[in-house]
Amino acid sequence: MDSCQRFAMRNRPKSCHLIAVLLAGLASACSGGGGSETDGIDPAASQGADAPPPGERQVYFGDLHLHTSYSADAAASRTGTVPADAYRYAMGEPITYLGKTIRRRAPLDFLAVTDHAEYLGNVRLAMQGELEVPGEGWSELLADRAPGASMFALMGRVVDGIRGIDTPGLTNPALVRDHWMDEIAAAERYNTPGKFTAFVAFEYSPTLSSNSAHLHRNVIFRGPDYPSMPFGATDSMKPEALWAYAEANRKRGIDSLMIPHNSNLSEGLAFQYDDFYGNPMTRAYAENRLRNEPLVEITQNKGTSETLPEISPDDEFADFELLTSHGGDPRGGYVRPGLQRGLEIADKLGVNPYEYGFVGASDYHSGASSTEEDNFPGGLGLGDAHGDPRSVISQDSPILGAPLAGLSASGLTGIWADSNTREALFDAMRRRETFATSGPRMRVRLFAGWGDASAFASKADWAKQAYRWGVPMGGNLAPRASGTGAPTLLVQAARDPKSGNLDRIQIVKLWRKGGKSFERIYDVAWSAGRRMVGGKIEPVGNTVDAEKATYTNTIGAAELFGTWTDPDFDPSQRALYYARVLEIPTPRWATYLAKETGIPLKQGTPAWLQERAWTSPVFYTP
Repeated sequence: MDSCQRFAMRNRPKSCHLIAVLLAGLASACSGGGGSETDGIDPAASQGADAPPPGERQVYFGDLHLHTSYSADAAASRTGTVPADAYRYAMGEPITYLGKTIRRRAPLDFLAVTDHAEYLGNVRLAMQGELEVPGEGWSELLADRAPGASMFALMGRVVDGIRGIDTPGLTNPALVRDHWMDEIAAAERYNTPGKFTAFVAFEYSPTLSSNSAHLHRNVIFRGPDYPSMPFGATDSMKPEALWAYAEANRKRGIDSLMIPHNSNLSEGLAFQYDDFYGNPMTRAYAENRLRNEPLVEITQNKGTSETLPEISPDDEFADFELLTSHGGDPRGGYVRPGLQRGLEIADKLGVNPYEYGFVGASDYHSGASSTEEDNFPGGLGLGDAHGDPRSVISQDSPILGAPLAGLSASGLTGIWADSNTREALFDAMRRRETFATSGPRMRVRLFAGWGDASAFASKADWAKQAYRWGVPMGGNLAPRASGTGAPTLLVQAARDPKSGNLDRIQIVKLWRKGGKSFERIYDVAWSAGRRMVGGKIEPVGNTVDAEKATYTNTIGAAELFGTWTDPDFDPSQRALYYARVLEIPTPRWATYLAKETGIPLKQGTPAWLQERAWTSPVFYTP
């Protein structure tokens, strides 16, 4: 425990910002949690007086979903890292994880440590013998440090506690508050405006059954003020209660946004027609959800949530890093059909509760945001310890119920912002000028507007002009002027210098017509030398040598740029558009590990993948 943590443990003032200021050694006093009384949020997030013009915004990469040993399940899986370790690793410094020194090669620009609010830090404390948990079997589970049955039994009892069945001894509000002060102190210590942003955050984790029906959300605070306690599923299993917590904080000047994740594991409950109490959705409910949840996590280490092949049979790239739940309506658990439902609900209520932008994240329970496929130390503690590579490569994970080797080291969020500060990044998230990637740091831009864009699309300052002409990713198209044709989209993608070349850029269009929902995918730009065959672009090829765990950038393109005008536009119908960018095939982390250890991949595990990015949609309302 460092001096900042000791200070937080001994001192619990009413204002969390006060402790942050003291720990950072700032000269000025804090505002004490004050601020203007407001019930609303400006979705455009106005620029500060000294902010650069929008055309000069830069892209910043980071992770908005990461756990340390302060999370109950991470502690149960024998992860030993603390929030300070997570920030240091993200900044490119070495840390110790499961007895090994690990280091990220390409540092991140920002990180949110989102430890589970439920029993925050208390399982770690109990495993260290500093918190007694009464009840049969607890002492044995907490004392056992070996991987195996006891580890998973401990996880199961913690989840049972969230559901109100067990673990009352871990419900210690005073200790949770102390650990929350630790989280704030670590973020303040490593937050360096202009260089690295450390967000104060937590995860709200209602799990409606023993291992599925996740309705989890990450809660990201803008700062500089924070509530005195996080809000967990032990406070309420209903997300509406979380939004009420956020609204109450907002009236005190403490702003936050919530990011639903793992909709693929929600058993179809992520994008319902009703509220979480089973009542028909109302306009007020839709507005409340939209105000509090502007973003959704589309990819992470526990699967990609864009769509399924059975939902999108005409999408040849729909089968990507899938991990699905075992019940419910799958259309209520994936982002693309969820966006379609949002358009449908908007037709009835006049408000779209699922008007989401996209982010990607890791959700690792290691304290290490490791998204480099050839530099992946594992992410689930002893649940996937690379010290036993045979179990990792050739067996199903007891945690995921599927081969870990079949899922990539994912993912990251790209944010186009005025600067690398909490305020600028948060405001960009609020206006949804974000995109998700499955791990690589490819730079992607998308704009949409009315009329011809050819006059500036080929110029060096095209993005600066595009902000004046239309709206960036995440925006709502301006009302269509009389006599104006279909919307035009401009999209640019540049590869990650440390990853594969680019295969293609696609536009995914979703729309309503005649009371029904439709989708279509258009290839907009692709690498040279390929023909159109049967209405589709030829595959880019594959240079992966699985035995050597290598590939070459002799195919694909370093950069792609395209303009596209909707050929099927109907101005009377709601629609949205987002871009998807695909890399050429590259080896997955398990292929590198198989090469290193000589242990073959489990039969059926693909040796390669096509990493990708998804931009936030642009929305059209008649």
